[in-house]
Amino acid sequence: MQIHTHNFQLIYPTGFENEAQRMANTLEASIGKVSASLGKKPKKISIILQNQGTSSNGFVQLAPRRSEFFATPSQAFDFQNWLNSLAVHELRHVVQFDKLTGRFNSPPLETLALAMFGITLPSWFFEGDAVTTETLLTGAGRGRIPEWYIELRTNTLSKKKYSYSKNYFGSVKDFTPGYYQLGFFMNTKARRDFGNDINDSLLSRISRNPFRPYNFSNSLKKLTAMSTRKLHDSTFAELGKLWSQQQAELKTTGYVSLNKRRDKTPENLLLPTATSSGGILFLKDSKAETPAIYELSSDGKSRKVVAVGSQEIPWFSYAAEKIVWDEFRFDPRFQQRSFNVINIFDRKTKTKRQLSHRTRLFAPALSPDGNTIAAIEVSVTHQISLVEISAATGKEIRRYSALKDYMLQMPSYNQSGDKIVLVAVTSGGKALYELNRITGKFIQVTAFASQEILRPVYAGNQIIFKAHFNGIDNLYRFDPANSRTYQLTSTNFGAHNPFFDPASKRLLFNNYSAEGYNISAIQFSGAEGTDIALAKKEIVNYADPLLNEEEKKIDFDQIPQQKYSSRRYHELNNLFYFHSILPVNDGNPLANDSSLGFRLQSDNKLNTLSFYTGYQFNNALRKSEYEAGFSYRRYFPVLNFGYINRPRLLNRTVVVSGKGVVVPVSWRENEYKADVSIPVLANRFNNLYNFNFKVGTSFTEKYNVENNFPALIKTLEFPMHYEFSASRNSRRSARDLAPKWGQNIAIRYRHFPFEDQVNGELFTFRSTFYFPGMMRNHSLQASFNFDKGSGVYRSTVDIPRVSGYAFMSPTSNPRNTLLLDYRMPLFYPDWELGPLAYIKRFKGGLFADFENIDSGKPFAPRSYGAELRSDMNLLRFPLPNFDLGGRIIFINGKSNQNPIFETIVVYNL
Repeated sequence: MQIHTHNFQLIYPTGFENEAQRMANTLEASIGKVSASLGKKPKKISIILQNQGTSSNGFVQLAPRRSEFFATPSQAFDFQNWLNSLAVHELRHVVQFDKLTGRFNSPPLETLALAMFGITLPSWFFEGDAVTTETLLTGAGRGRIPEWYIELRTNTLSKKKYSYSKNYFGSVKDFTPGYYQLGFFMNTKARRDFGNDINDSLLSRISRNPFRPYNFSNSLKKLTAMSTRKLHDSTFAELGKLWSQQQAELKTTGYVSLNKRRDKTPENLLLPTATSSGGILFLKDSKAETPAIYELSSDGKSRKVVAVGSQEIPWFSYAAEKIVWDEFRFDPRFQQRSFNVINIFDRKTKTKRQLSHRTRLFAPALSPDGNTIAAIEVSVTHQISLVEISAATGKEIRRYSALKDYMLQMPSYNQSGDKIVLVAVTSGGKALYELNRITGKFIQVTAFASQEILRPVYAGNQIIFKAHFNGIDNLYRFDPANSRTYQLTSTNFGAHNPFFDPASKRLLFNNYSAEGYNISAIQFSGAEGTDIALAKKEIVNYADPLLNEEEKKIDFDQIPQQKYSSRRYHELNNLFYFHSILPVNDGNPLANDSSLGFRLQSDNKLNTLSFYTGYQFNNALRKSEYEAGFSYRRYFPVLNFGYINRPRLLNRTVVVSGKGVVVPVSWRENEYKADVSIPVLANRFNNLYNFNFKVGTSFTEKYNVENNFPALIKTLEFPMHYEFSASRNSRRSARDLAPKWGQNIAIRYRHFPFEDQVNGELFTFRSTFYFPGMMRNHSLQASFNFDKGSGVYRSTVDIPRVSGYAFMSPTSNPRNTLLLDYRMPLFYPDWELGPLAYIKRFKGGLFADFENIDSGKPFAPRSYGAELRSDMNLLRFPLPNFDLGGRIIFINGKSNQNPIFETIVVYNL
């Protein structure tokens, strides 16, 4: 369906009408205030409301110009309506695009405008500006949540003075903030010091001369006399003073950690939970290991209990020797659709299984007897419910619809199992609610407040939860006897994830440090704490000085709800959106030259049809080439078609009067290519699975042949090729160079079943297998490949060659290769080499490559050697990520050169 307003086209699925109508009004009411401080009212844009996924996200892009809102709220988002916040944030990006690239961001120059935006503006700037705007205009926003920027505050107060590049690009050595957090504070600092219109001035100056080298840093220095590094350092100097003063005023304290860290690896030990045997379960999230649930024993040692797959937020629940957790699941074919399922592990039988399938259930909580699981369901129509399912069968037992339009978060049972406490979220903030399982009624426990309330749990008749009333995340208790709230902890950096152990009368919680979350505990009798009305408060909301300069906050509850007309969005009427003319510079196989041209690109806004048509001039033959093609992805098989009309040339030697004479044979040809593929992507627990089957063919016809000869084939009718690939790879941690375990195979077959003039077959097998190395994060890779060809494919080599093959003495084509590669991380320097490079990691490797291992000759490598490589960012661009280095190759046998030195340049987006 679609709704057209003055400024927006909303495209949304049927069944999402109510939210679409509300968002149409919200967007229209918000765009003026969102765009005011940049002085640019953007032109009309399409907003696509995606309700089939389970991740909370959104983006704006050009080529094609559109924005997508992923409507499912997170279980850990801030104290306001998710789509309201998302609207303000993403609309700010729309304004940024139009402000910077307004002269170019219309068809057919959208790709050029997108490239200008990405090259000119550092991501910390445009994301930070959006977070600042979101924080100022909504009264909530991530800039007001201490947990959101906890790494940055902790590092600053812990005297870890990291460079601009390290805070921007991240690290695998330490915990650092993301560029969203960095950008929020740097943007806010600039607006506080140089006026709320500084970003307007910056983008205006850049836009007037968009091709100026180092445009952003040049403009920043021109307008503020500060480089990006100086702005970074100045921001952190000011934040250090503010946060130090806050810490001193609040008289914060440290807490003893129950866990012992064996090394300096940054890792979080999350969600501490006491077991019936006296141990403590926790979810370890480490840069060196993939997530798993561990148990900490009384002697300080920990052991792995069960691995955990991809999660929207870290989460598990324990009771009666069972553990449940939720995991993200891909739809096998359509990536815009995903699911959130419940898994269960029985500690007695050591069995793990997936309990629900194709569900949208979040934050599961086990009842004390371990028989029932409560979870939050967010339906595709945005209906929020608390659902109880059987822990034995996964079948639904009861369903409780949320009150009004409230989002529900993080349920937890009381000790007797007759009540469930959870968090309710609306545009007015967060509150605690309690469900009476006997009556089936929700009861409001606390008033709605602008607080990031998370993870409520029972401690007897008290409710413990995390909030930030005093300006830092701490634990609080609500006493139903007098309806008052008390502050229990006063941490240096933040206390989270409370759990009450009735056996030891201890309150377990996560206590943050620069190395990550530790596990701490305090004794709890039910009378501790300071009334929040009397507790000291020292709140640092860094953006608050801008409130008087910014537009007034958006009151989402007072937005008039106009009823817009909606109508069907017909895909056939919207298959084409020609957004860009792209330059083409293809290598020419006929000469040491390029074929230059252009391509007109179309991608429709629902991403189902990609179409192109283009022209190239063949410099070698001085003739024109024409092409067109499309990829249609709406249905389960993906359909691809391509057409090219081009000139061709071959030089034929003929004997004239006993002498060989070279005769050029030229022609034009039409080539049509088509294939059908079925890609399948799936994940289960800690493994990712990929399957793809493709079948394709082509038809080629030659015409306008000059110097024809009888053996020239005029038509080549439908040669066939088939491909099948399958892979299973385990998840990787940040420090892993490859999957710990992985199996990848690909099979190809080509032949000519419909052609009598040509014959031949080619069968190819490729494989790559991954194994754990001798130490953590090391990897052994083995790749075995072989092919067999006949007829026209007799000399075709379609498998990876051994290293240095171009320098080896000529031999027959390889029938098979075995490539062994051992990789290891060496160290993590986090070196900032001025504006040129930021090096995160050095890594080494050893390799040995074998050829024709079935030849009967002694088993010895054809070549072997070593390599040294580094992961880095260049010229202060977050993307692409570069992998640069070199290798030395030794040839085992005769060669033109020995050893061989190669340079390695790899980049990925």
